[in-house]
Amino acid sequence: MRLILSSLILIFSLNPAYAFPTLDIKSLWEIPTKQVKFQLIKEYEKGTIKVEEVYYQSRPYKEHVVNIFGYFCYPIEIKSKLPAILLVHGGGGTASLARSVAWAKRGYAVLTIDLPGQGDKRGGSRSGGPDMDVPILLRTFPNPSYNYLVHAVAATRNAITFLSQRKEVDPKRIGMVGLSWGGVITLLTNGQDQRLKTAVNVFGAGYIPEGCTWGDRFENMGEEELNLWYSLIDPKNFLRSQHAPILFLTGTNDHCYYLPTFQKSYDEVSVPKRMVLIPNLRHRFLAEEQSIVWNWLDYQLKYNKPFPEVYLHSVYSEKNKLIVAVTTEARVKIVGASLYLAAGQPNQWTQKKWTEIKGYYEEGYFYFGIPLANINPEILFYVTARDANGAVASTPIRSIFKVGLAKGEADLALSSPIKKVSIHEMPLRLIGALRAPAFRQMYFSKKNRIYQLIGSQEASTPNTNLL
Repeated sequence: MRLILSSLILIFSLNPAYAFPTLDIKSLWEIPTKQVKFQLIKEYEKGTIKVEEVYYQSRPYKEHVVNIFGYFCYPIEIKSKLPAILLVHGGGGTASLARSVAWAKRGYAVLTIDLPGQGDKRGGSRSGGPDMDVPILLRTFPNPSYNYLVHAVAATRNAITFLSQRKEVDPKRIGMVGLSWGGVITLLTNGQDQRLKTAVNVFGAGYIPEGCTWGDRFENMGEEELNLWYSLIDPKNFLRSQHAPILFLTGTNDHCYYLPTFQKSYDEVSVPKRMVLIPNLRHRFLAEEQSIVWNWLDYQLKYNKPFPEVYLHSVYSEKNKLIVAVTTEARVKIVGASLYLAAGQPNQWTQKKWTEIKGYYEEGYFYFGIPLANINPEILFYVTARDANGAVASTPIRSIFKVGLAKGEADLALSSPIKKVSIHEMPLRLIGALRAPAFRQMYFSKKNRIYQLIGSQEASTPNTNLL
């Protein structure tokens, strides 16, 4: 193996294309994408699947050549060019041969890579480059080009080039799936590389310092260092430039990337997109989530069909209940919808307990009843719909909470999709009829257990369009 790696280094070091200009956000991330050099190390068969172990060249690190390891798997019997999937693991992970083979059995060419370097829990990584440790993932000093994500994105973009070069692959049908930090890398890649046909972000988000498990590290950054992260590294810089249709999937109780920043990132994406929220799921990629991802890839890369959509239509009071009405849109029959409810304010996201409420369908609407007694003083909710093929889509999480108005009056308010940790943003909508409030701010009264609106001015026109 040492002889092979030495040969690779000699071959790759002769390529002058990896010289980078003065640093700005474009030059920081830019790499050549026309061709990538690779070496086949080993090939064998796993049942009906051909497996190739390969190394390909990626961006140099501190002037040293970097080679990335990958399993390239595809069905032995190929009648035409295949859609392809690039699988990208999260922190502590490496390429999984078993997962690569399983996904290839679904009729795909699959490339699963070891992201650069080794680092914590990654002693088995076969790739070169910076280690995948949190300090390197977050670093911007002494040079942002040393940041791990810069080199990880170079590895994925070179992986797309590798797939595009392969005779087994249809270069117009390449998808990417990333988990955790791999999801972050997927956002960064899809925001810069126009060659992807679709992308799946599992758990990842932009605006990472605003709500994540590494908050204390960001708090201890100096102002200049944090500004460099926000302006050069954070995926927020590439949300509006996402190229391919993208699926956002996460668990409501994920402890790495908090739901508000996940929803904020989703909101800024303008390409076709869907969001799927799994109730009470923490940071795990289980069979149910994998099945949803498979459906998305099949819809995008094989059948060219859109995932179902679910829209929050209205929220209104009826006797001692609030009624939530949603509509759906789908090419395949919708077979069910559920509302998920959690008590409490928009905080302690990893500890929420989400319960399911079944609704009923009538003339194009799904209706769900929430007892008013549950709102004490606030609930969080979202709705998920599923089609007959198992494709799933969710609404963003919103809040319903008690508000105090002028002259001691009270009502219930519906929030916009929650995008801040522990803070409600404007605008809000009152659920009571004939009032369309405008107010500057609000605060939560612990004594009265109600949000008090400040500076409200109630208009006389009916507030019929809640959403």
